[in-house]
Amino acid sequence: MSEHLKFLGRRQELDLERKSLEIRIHGLISNLRDALDPLAPVEDLEPEKIAEWSALLADARGKYRNVIADLKKLEGILGK
Repeated sequence: MSEHLKFLGRRQELDLERKSLEIRIHGLISNLRDALDPLAPVEDLEPEKIAEWSALLADARGKYRNVIADLKKLEGILGK
């Protein structure tokens, strides 16, 4: 298998990972928005869940940024 084909395959893998992370990030944002409803009574707030989702969001965002950086490197290598 040529090196070019390997890079194309890797780009496809990274693109799928990017899309998966985008879905994950949007889901976590939605969860946080629902949990942080400004009209909800204080006793209904779940700070443990909010903290957990915030940590998961930060982790997913870090992974997303790494995937984007890797995709940019591959695009430079592939010339596209």
